[in-house]
Amino acid sequence: MRWDNIYLAGLGVHLPEDVYTAEQAVADGVYDATAAVTNGIRAVRVAGPDESGPVMAASAGRQALARSEHRPEDVDAVLHAYVGHQGREFWSPAHYVQQETVGANGASVTMEIRQGSNGLLGGIELAAAHLTARPSATAALITSGDAFHLPFIDRWTSDDQTVFGDGAAAAVLSKRGGFARVVSTVSATEPSLEPLYRGPEPWSRTPFDDGKPVNLTARKDDWLMKNEDAYDDAVGLVGQKVAGVLEQLLDEAGMTLKDAQWFVHATLIRPIAEWSFYKTLDLDPATTTYEWGLDYAHMGNCDQFAGINHLYETGRLKSGDRLVTIGAGIGFMWTAAVLEIV
Repeated sequence: MRWDNIYLAGLGVHLPEDVYTAEQAVADGVYDATAAVTNGIRAVRVAGPDESGPVMAASAGRQALARSEHRPEDVDAVLHAYVGHQGREFWSPAHYVQQETVGANGASVTMEIRQGSNGLLGGIELAAAHLTARPSATAALITSGDAFHLPFIDRWTSDDQTVFGDGAAAAVLSKRGGFARVVSTVSATEPSLEPLYRGPEPWSRTPFDDGKPVNLTARKDDWLMKNEDAYDDAVGLVGQKVAGVLEQLLDEAGMTLKDAQWFVHATLIRPIAEWSFYKTLDLDPATTTYEWGLDYAHMGNCDQFAGINHLYETGRLKSGDRLVTIGAGIGFMWTAAVLEIV
């Protein structure tokens, strides 16, 4: 979808102060030394007792709103994305974020987005559609926040392809203006890959009913070992979807990937990042924020906008730059966007 008059007006990030290095995790016996070297993740941030996902998301949201120079009453939609436990059951974290950022002023839509690690980027597309469809709407706030803690999830070992770091990010989209124009967004889904993260176990009757940390690696291994072609088929299908999303995105934006000054992706472990982006797309690592992200690991939905915020805060974005960003969420779903710095 190519957008007219949709802008990224403000970004916000909340990163806990507590740093836990991979080196220390190995010394503590909670992370395998070989995996640490192979995966390349250097550290994570660890949320404190009072830093639940929604609390961090609200902090990031307030920063994004202040930077956007919009008032709380300008915000017509609040969308909150997350991956893991939000600190309460049978509760609405999205409305907590709304109350702590814009209050009861203005917003006519407050909703959660559960799309794995693609929620925040997918939220950009949803928010842009909302603003376009409602002539009276000025801005939308999209937030995300997650804290990955035992015993529910082991940030180092629950998924052999991911190290989970805590944090939050937020963005304000506006029709009034901003520092970047949303040129185009494209999303695609592939539900045939849903079994990858479901696993063979019987349906649980309650959350966390066996008392053991989530084992995403075992779920994936079970499905991928069903036949000798399952792994290659899954990898091939993911590659086709990513290529298709990027091709449509760049076509709608009237550009090629080489025209982009920046490419921002999730903080995946090094073998996957190198295969998915640097080899497959022939990307120059210097045009990404990946090296910076290795000190924070995969923060659920937050990696891309935390990375863009890093470029913003370090003054590396200049007028006329085009930035491509892409995300993926289990299910599966991919969203990519082109931003133009104005």
